[in-house]
Amino acid sequence: MLQGLDGLSDDTLVRWITDSLTVGSHRIGHGVQGLALLYEDPQHRLVIKAPAGRGVRRWLATILLRHEARVYERLRDFPAAPRYYGLIDGRYLVLEYVDGELARYADIADRDAFFAELLSQILALHARGIAHSDLQKKDNLFVTRSGRPCLLDFGAAVVRRPGFAPINHLHFRIARRLDLNQWVKLKYRGQLDQVTAEDAQYYRRTWLERLARHIKRLYRKPRR
Repeated sequence: MLQGLDGLSDDTLVRWITDSLTVGSHRIGHGVQGLALLYEDPQHRLVIKAPAGRGVRRWLATILLRHEARVYERLRDFPAAPRYYGLIDGRYLVLEYVDGELARYADIADRDAFFAELLSQILALHARGIAHSDLQKKDNLFVTRSGRPCLLDFGAAVVRRPGFAPINHLHFRIARRLDLNQWVKLKYRGQLDQVTAEDAQYYRRTWLERLARHIKRLYRKPRR
C-alpha cells in the first residue's frame, strides 16, 4: 500500500508498470536490481524500480529490491535520500524523483560545504545502523537543485542487526569504513596526497581495498 500519494492507486501503477515493461518505455536506468522507470502525471513524478530478467535472475533482483525497501523503511525521514512511498506486489519499489544531477557532472559551487553536509549525513546514516557500502559507484551520489547531497541506490546497504550477530557486525564495520573512505576519495577526487590532517582521520584502507590496490598494481605492471 502506497503512502503519501493521493489519487494514485496501487492498481493504476501496476497496470502502468506492466505496460511500460511490455513495450520497453519510460526506462531511465538499469542496475543489479533491475530497471528504473520514470512515472509522470500532473500531480506525481516517481521513480519505480522493477525486477528484470527471468528465472533465478529475476528472483535475485526481487530479493534485492525487497532488501532495499526495508532499508528505505528505516530512512523515511532521512533528508539525504529519496522519499520512499512503498513496495507494490512485493516487487515494485516506488520512490520520489529527485530533481538535480549526478555529482560527477555537477558544478558544485562550495565543495567544502557540500562535502561537510555529505559527511554529516553519512555519519547520521551510520548512527541509524545503516551503511551504504556502494558509494564508489559514481551514479550513487546526486546533487539536488538546491545544491544538497542525496544518496541513491541502497540495494547493497548493510543493516546492523541488534543483539549477538558477530558476522553481520563485522560486515557493518567494513561497510561503514568503506563509506568514509569513499567520502574522502570523492571530496579530493582521488588525490589522496592532498587530504588535510582534519579529513585524514576518516580515511583508513580496509584489507579489501589494500588487496584490490595490490591487484591493480600487478595488473598495471609493464609486461616484458
